[in-house]
Amino acid sequence: MAIREATSIRARTADVPGPEQFDYFRDVISDVYLGIRTEWTGSGDFVAEFDSVEADGAVLARMRAPGCVGRRDETLVRRRPDSAFYLNLGVGSRHRVDHLGRDWHVASGQPFLLDSERPFIVDFADQREFRLFSLRIEKGAGFEPDAGGVRRIDERIATTAAGRQLAAQARLMCAEIEAGRMAVAAAMSVPVRALLSVLLADTDDHPRRFEEYTTVAGGRIADPAFGISDLADAFAVSARTIQSIFHGEGTTFGAWLLAERLDLAQSRLAAEGWRGRSISEIASSSGFRDASHFHRTYRDRFGSTPGSARSR
Repeated sequence: MAIREATSIRARTADVPGPEQFDYFRDVISDVYLGIRTEWTGSGDFVAEFDSVEADGAVLARMRAPGCVGRRDETLVRRRPDSAFYLNLGVGSRHRVDHLGRDWHVASGQPFLLDSERPFIVDFADQREFRLFSLRIEKGAGFEPDAGGVRRIDERIATTAAGRQLAAQARLMCAEIEAGRMAVAAAMSVPVRALLSVLLADTDDHPRRFEEYTTVAGGRIADPAFGISDLADAFAVSARTIQSIFHGEGTTFGAWLLAERLDLAQSRLAAEGWRGRSISEIASSSGFRDASHFHRTYRDRFGSTPGSARSR
């Protein structure tokens, strides 16, 4: 979400008649205060609340509303200019963000950085209700990433140790916002902003991300349905991002996954505890859907048949 100006705001749709609640939220809270346009496909009452407070130079906000979509398009960017970044954090549910040419799937409790001078869509439409917290960061003062920098930060939030530290600090900050201790939350925003700068400056993270990706994927190699899209969803990045990290290590995700599954199958074929299982069962339990594909790729990799491993 985007806050038009640094001012304290408290708004409740419960203060207006039920049939007018969504109109009030859309036309007053969303459009005037937030600089976005809200879309809602529900009916009946629209019980929502929004608070924004400026404390010690930080603008902190929280929103609770039924599941809906917030859209800041080119028209709103021009009509309601806002030279700021927003670090948002949704609690209790995943949501989708369309921003800077990418469709992101953001996990509950995972921060996400938005550039309010560029269009975006924040989509909670499939949720019954959502809670969203936000930290507004004025552009300038040493922190002004371009579009590529914002994308890198959002990728690294989900995939790096510094990103996990940022998420932990941001969740603590949001807990203070929820408790109404805005001065404490504002003080906690200082390390949050510092960690954003760390994520922007960190350029040598390919080996670390490769290790993180392979660690998560390693726990799923025995699942024949597991693929690159599942790994991308786990880290809220695109499949192209996953492939770029594997290319940086001289391989592809598909080649790595196949090699890992073949190694797993070979170890099981030779293991005493798997003697009573057929080769087809071992292939299936090692992540292979098709037995003939398993036999062919096993022979290509090891220069022998799966049966020869069992007869040793």
